[in-house]
Amino acid sequence: MKKKVNILKQKSISKLKKEADIAFSRYIRARDKNICFTCGRKMEGNHSQCGHFVPRQYNSTRYSEKNCNCQCYACNMLYNGQPDIYALNLQKKYGEGIIKELNALRRQVKQWQPRELEELKKLYEDKLKLLE
Repeated sequence: MKKKVNILKQKSISKLKKEADIAFSRYIRARDKNICFTCGRKMEGNHSQCGHFVPRQYNSTRYSEKNCNCQCYACNMLYNGQPDIYALNLQKKYGEGIIKELNALRRQVKQWQPRELEELKKLYEDKLKLLE
């Protein structure tokens, strides 16, 4: 009789990124108390979004807390993130060198490993619990 081998199906990088994105986004929105970084509007519930200065397609800044802030739908989606206002507010929050720092990080190549994404998801779920 052959032994039956139970092979656990691993989640894809895409699936793990989505899960990490959800945890990270929830944390950023809670950290910023659902107040839009660019227009100052206070939102209720799930009406806020996690806006990225450097687009999230760049893995090296995708989960950077300095790169991400709460935004309303209009600022993030309709007005393309309000990049000029976003940049000014980043400089107020983190200092003059932040734009240069984020743009340097943008150029770094980052390939996520499954374990890293699982750890990020857990980290931001834990950070969110501390805020609640």
